[in-house]
Amino acid sequence: MVGLLGLLLFPLLQAAGEVWQSPRKTIALEGDSVNITCSTPGTLHGIYLKKTWPNNSDVIYYEDGSEPTVDPQFQGRIAYSGLQSNLTISLYHLQLADTGGYTCVAIMDDKIFGPGTLVMVTDQLPQAANTCQESWPIHFALPTALAVGFFLIGLGLGAVCVLIRTQVSMDPQVSPVSLEAHFSQRA
Repeated sequence: MVGLLGLLLFPLLQAAGEVWQSPRKTIALEGDSVNITCSTPGTLHGIYLKKTWPNNSDVIYYEDGSEPTVDPQFQGRIAYSGLQSNLTISLYHLQLADTGGYTCVAIMDDKIFGPGTLVMVTDQLPQAANTCQESWPIHFALPTALAVGFFLIGLGLGAVCVLIRTQVSMDPQVSPVSLEAHFSQRA
């Protein structure tokens, strides 16, 4: 009976010791901002956002009812909203040096680490984004040009057929019987 109760309560106990973090990865231009959200269902003493790669630093430590501690490197470039159990941290005026891995760490009885967020700061949009934005006119124009081209070819063929039919019907020497004989000789 105790084993069954333990099996039923294990997911609840495990969930209390989890940290959810989003987004998992983001790409931003230099000077832009990113938001990282840290959430946990458990009772917290506080929560860190740590930069864990390429170098370690405590970006911010937040505890409900206390003044947060902010790393000097991020001073004046950080904001937060929500409670420590569901905290959104905004990093502003991103610099190339801000590229790295960021991890939410919940301080409970133990430290519980979130899955992490990879932030990539670049001075230009990634090539895939540029290609997508620049190529949309081509993706729109090509089918339109093909449709117009086939329409014009159809009009031209229709006009040729009408001209041939008009010439055939106006020529007294050409009768439907002589045309039939002409084409049957070729076959």
